[in-house]
Amino acid sequence: MEPLIMQVGTAAAPRFRRFCRCETGSTAIEYALIGVVMAVAILGAYTVLKEPLETLFTHIGNSMGV
Repeated sequence: MEPLIMQVGTAAAPRFRRFCRCETGSTAIEYALIGVVMAVAILGAYTVLKEPLETLFTHIGNSMGV
């Protein structure tokens, strides 16, 4: 009789192979990663451009008399 751990390992091997071959949901994960990269880029751009944009819009508002 095999030890319990060997029985579980033997039963799990085909499922693990099937899991590795399965590509269902990979597109959603790729889109999620693209979204994360875009969010990080937007936050980085915001920290860099915040002050110049505030200055620009303040200047435009003052020249319009608002």
